[in-house]
Amino acid sequence: MNYLSFIRVVVFIVFCSMIFSCSNTEKGQLPKPEIKAGIAKVSGKVINFSLQESEAIPVINLYVFSPITSDSHYIETKIDKDGNFYFEVPIECSTVLGTLSVRGYGAVLIELSSREEIKVELKLDNSFSVIRIENITGQSVLSEEDKKYYPVAVGQYMEYHQQANIPQICKMTPEEYAHSEMEEMQKRINCAMKDTKFTETGRIFMLNELQLNHLCGALLSYKSRVEMLCDTTVQEPDIQYYSFLKSFNLNNPQYIYNFHFQKTIYALLSIKALNIPAILDTPVEEWINGVKTSLSALLGFDSGQFYDLLATNAYAKQLNDEGNPLSEKQIKNIKGYFKRKKEEMAKILLRKNEEIIKLSEINNPLVVNETPLVEKEKLMDTIISKYKGKVVVVDFWATWCGPCLEAMKQLKLIKGELIRKNVVFVYITNTSSPLVVWEEKIKSICGEHYYLKEDEWIDLLDSIGFNYIPSYLIVDANGKIRQKFTNYPGNDAMQKMIEESLP
Repeated sequence: MNYLSFIRVVVFIVFCSMIFSCSNTEKGQLPKPEIKAGIAKVSGKVINFSLQESEAIPVINLYVFSPITSDSHYIETKIDKDGNFYFEVPIECSTVLGTLSVRGYGAVLIELSSREEIKVELKLDNSFSVIRIENITGQSVLSEEDKKYYPVAVGQYMEYHQQANIPQICKMTPEEYAHSEMEEMQKRINCAMKDTKFTETGRIFMLNELQLNHLCGALLSYKSRVEMLCDTTVQEPDIQYYSFLKSFNLNNPQYIYNFHFQKTIYALLSIKALNIPAILDTPVEEWINGVKTSLSALLGFDSGQFYDLLATNAYAKQLNDEGNPLSEKQIKNIKGYFKRKKEEMAKILLRKNEEIIKLSEINNPLVVNETPLVEKEKLMDTIISKYKGKVVVVDFWATWCGPCLEAMKQLKLIKGELIRKNVVFVYITNTSSPLVVWEEKIKSICGEHYYLKEDEWIDLLDSIGFNYIPSYLIVDANGKIRQKFTNYPGNDAMQKMIEESLP
């Protein structure tokens, strides 16, 4: 998908993909979160589905976030000729809220549960290019009115966000920036909630999400945001800059429902000024106590579930970003600390570890390449020529592209077998992927990587005829492009196309 389309869809998904449990709730509060490893199943049908002659079978996407491992699942499947589809997805709470989307028809919220298979009937409205739920099984924590007004609030938040006073921001000290953004947060929230009719529960939940979004997207990302807006280089702020954290009460148990809470935790782990070390083989309790020495004064508390989630995400950072399985010592530490009422956290981490172990068995070293200094018309041919004699799979992607990352996760399941058949995987992105984020992501992706300048990227995609990502080339051993397509087709189709290009 192109950048603007992706941002619109993801912002909707980000605000709507939240985690729920099924226990009783107090007025104005969501149910007490129930962390539990499980598998959610969704079967459904598009009741007015019809396929025109020569029209491609549409893809339906399921998008779900995970609070313990800061993982996300963006799963694609094709609707069959009768309009049916089916998903299975690992979840980390007994019930979660994700999104179903069909390209060109937007997205709808859907609750997923590990307790029962969810069955849903959808309708595509061509006149408005929207997707609607006609019928669905199971109980709903949020009302239909709440779900209706999510996209309204998100749209109004985005609209106000575009009005940022860039010249003023560029003149501010970090402290002035933080003070200004705390005031700006309330203005944006007021704009987002204008003319909406949430229930009390929906209103509180949406306010939490908007606050956490601003915390993560504006306050915790001071350096990257200012550099992007002002086209300049700034220093990382010191630890005192983060004194605003106390205002957000990050120990609020209701936050576990919000995607931006997970994103906030992940961001905190990466901020150098906070001096949070990698967890490595340090016993969990010892690591948490060390973290408290630098964080408790800023946060305003020195105990609670927040610190447990910080620890699980520290392990997840190793698993997700570095692709390194847990050591025997780490597994022992996890089992020793996360026991009794916390044992589901251990189960989730160890389940994720098993996935990483399978993927780490692939012999696929990381290689970062310099962009060849050639005429723009020759760039793609020059890159491909380096791998003469091998089948080359070229993946055009970005760190912000959810479908790109999910496709990579799927492809890893067959990647080892293909590498053993002399297939090489080449990944190309550009400066829309922040360099620091890119450098972390590629550690777990491995393979051959190129980081292009914006003009190089645009010229290259134009020369091939690509308008969206993820997009792919499959090149045979003689350097001839055999396949060229956008959107990941699934492992079966991908493997077939690659193997058809083998000598």
